[in-house]
Amino acid sequence: MRAMKWRVGAGDRGALESLRRYNRYNVLVSLFLLAGVLVLSESADRPNPVRAAALGLGLLVFVLSHLRWTVRSIAGPIPRMSWPEAVLLALVSAGVVVAAFATEGSGAMWALATGLVAHDLLIARFPGAGWRLVFGFAALMALAAAVTLLFMGGTQVPQQAAVVFVLAPVMTYAEVLLLRQWTLTLELEKARLDAADLATTKERLRLAEDLHDILGHALEVVSLKSELASRLSEVDPERSRAELNEVQRLARGAVHDVRALVQGRRSTELAIEIAGARGLLESAGIRWQFTGDPSRLSSAASELLGRVLREAVTNLLRHADASHCLVRLEIRDGRAVLHVRNDGVAPMREEDREGSGLRGLNRRITEAGGEFSAEAHDNAFEVRAEVPR
Repeated sequence: MRAMKWRVGAGDRGALESLRRYNRYNVLVSLFLLAGVLVLSESADRPNPVRAAALGLGLLVFVLSHLRWTVRSIAGPIPRMSWPEAVLLALVSAGVVVAAFATEGSGAMWALATGLVAHDLLIARFPGAGWRLVFGFAALMALAAAVTLLFMGGTQVPQQAAVVFVLAPVMTYAEVLLLRQWTLTLELEKARLDAADLATTKERLRLAEDLHDILGHALEVVSLKSELASRLSEVDPERSRAELNEVQRLARGAVHDVRALVQGRRSTELAIEIAGARGLLESAGIRWQFTGDPSRLSSAASELLGRVLREAVTNLLRHADASHCLVRLEIRDGRAVLHVRNDGVAPMREEDREGSGLRGLNRRITEAGGEFSAEAHDNAFEVRAEVPR
């Protein structure tokens, strides 16, 4: 059970610090209660100075070790306990058990103190061992108790050893619960921060895709109309000026769309995109045909299919040498299917068969529970998107 690294904001730091102090106090209270139980159990028997000194020294070692490793694990990551220290703690634990059962008194109660050592070994030396370490350590303490009782001629050896084997893990479990609350808090805080980072990344990706849609579409149209205006500048100056005016209008429209995107007001409803695509394709000399009723779509489906149409038309102008474009909207069984088919197959690079725009559409449509495809067949290129209506 290693302490975790975490990042917190100013608003969360105070709450975490309060919980950290609460867990530290819990550790101190548990040590105080344990010491009180052991002192009371000893005071009920006839005092033995040698026994009291040996057990008191052992308890002091346990408390100092527990404070060192447990409180440090609450504060942050802790180093691994050295082998000599681990062996020394195990020997002191065995010595306390021997001292407790070699003289008259409540020896089994001191198994609770050895549970502190098992906890320290678990978090600082063997974090991956889990309860195998705890029960193995308890078995060693029970064995030390049994050997001591047999050597001293004690009675009820199996019963006493069994009590030691049970009490040591009980104390370890109590301390594990104290730290588990803190560990779970850090895990939840880390999950919250990761979720916030993921949401930020997704929003940046969405913004990048929207900017690609807006600027890619606008720049492709500006390029097309600028080239057309250049060709007409000598043969038809009036129409050339009209095309240049249209270029200015499109540029201003792109700026407006970018501002609307930033402010969260931009719409890509299918009906709006159909009107824009019709004017654009007709100005490029590409015949256009549309069938379907966009008014039957929900707003979410209309937004998604509007994006599909915009990207399909942009790719048509950028990659294909088309003379005809057919757009067909079908609505059946609660699903809406948009087909955008042109007779000019788009020559795409081998390393980027779909392009970033189509990949983004594929992701959006899939996340919405739909299906998306963009492929060439029968000397034509077709984009197909199916979404819930």
